Amino acid sequence: MVVLTSSVMGVELAGALARLDEVRSLTVVTTRVMRGRRSLWQKLRGILHYDGPAGVARAATGSVTRILGGGQTLARAVALRCPGVTHRHCDDLHAPESLALLRDLAPDLGVVFAAYRLRPEVFIIPRLGCLNLHLGHAPEFRGSSPAFYEMLGGVPSVGVTIHRISEGLDAGPIIAQQSYPLDLSPQEDPVSYLGRYQAEVLVPNGIRLMAEAVCRFSQGDVEARPQPATSHPARRRATYQLKRELRRRVARRRRRKAGFLF
Repeated sequence: MVVLTSSVMGVELAGALARLDEVRSLTVVTTRVMRGRRSLWQKLRGILHYDGPAGVARAATGSVTRILGGGQTLARAVALRCPGVTHRHCDDLHAPESLALLRDLAPDLGVVFAAYRLRPEVFIIPRLGCLNLHLGHAPEFRGSSPAFYEMLGGVPSVGVTIHRISEGLDAGPIIAQQSYPLDLSPQEDPVSYLGRYQAEVLVPNGIRLMAEAVCRFSQGDVEARPQPATSHPARRRATYQLKRELRRRVARRRRRKAGFLF
């Protein structure tokens, strides 16, 4: 098996899968968060767009939380969380040398979590194809920012979806799917709440669902259902302005729960 990821969340998933009796061997292939290199100005502009002036200030003082935090690297995370598991790093999974590496691994199954959108030349390499762990109810909440758009729109639950990877974004046939309740008016800052909700609810349950799906694959007991047609567009990463709007809506919900009508 091969796990493709750009995040410590994917490393956590790999650690859980490596402990399964059904998995004889596993390789973790890490990659960049985004394909291609960006200049310092592009990075700062992106931070301003998504995290606002406070995010830029944190970046300027060197306190921006990285993927793993504490100066760790993905390689260090793999060594700590997946002892004995082989690790390879590819800046671009679509580069010829990366494709050659994946073919040499000859995996039976690929598992993807927290990586950029893959083209067919990558996801057809494993003999049984690739599965994706998506933190959202597909197809309604395909794309980025888990639980954000649900809270913004007043949807009181968030899904976790295991699906086969296809050319469409989070659009492949569904293997497993479950939903979990979401507090639409948390007392804490809603953006902070969503970060905690992802870490404490969505990721652990997603890892559990993926482990169950891998076990079923090993037994040849897998059914997948096509996703229904939807008019909902894939969600983009939440911007700073959208986060401000979310805080305004949550504040209104709190006032209404307290008996105020404005």
